[in-house]
Amino acid sequence: MTNQEHERAIDIITRQGVDDIAAHDTAWLESHLAQCSECAEYAALVASTGQLLRAVAVTASPALVSTTQARVRARAAQLREHQARVVLIAVSFCIGVLSSTVSAWLWWRVGGWVAEHVGLPPSYVAPGILLFWLLPAIVIAVLMLAFPHHGLEQSLMLSLAREREGENR
Repeated sequence: MTNQEHERAIDIITRQGVDDIAAHDTAWLESHLAQCSECAEYAALVASTGQLLRAVAVTASPALVSTTQARVRARAAQLREHQARVVLIAVSFCIGVLSSTVSAWLWWRVGGWVAEHVGLPPSYVAPGILLFWLLPAIVIAVLMLAFPHHGLEQSLMLSLAREREGENR
């Protein structure tokens, strides 16, 4: 027997019961095991190990189960809040773009009319358009800095606290 045949036999033995093995491979393995006592002993050991592992019941402790459930629920809440934040950011972005565009267009019209009636050069209107285009975004950013909203973080902490209370009961 060559070393390559032993490796092939070991590979087929370890894949038995896990992968589908072709009929010609199974036939080759049976003939090899009939001739090779070393591989036959290995096959018997693998089979008995599998039987021993199936005979032992593995159970998780109640503490492990409740901790895992709490972590899964907390992660689900975190993912829901992340999704809500993404939607909120997308809506805020769209509103910001829309309001910036409207305000720039209004300033272009009003500023042009004022510059024309007052006699100002058009070069004074262009910086005003830029200012009014950015003004809504600047106002929103200042408001967000002045009045931070901690509701999203608090709701996550509350859900974690509720999970802990459920564990202690």
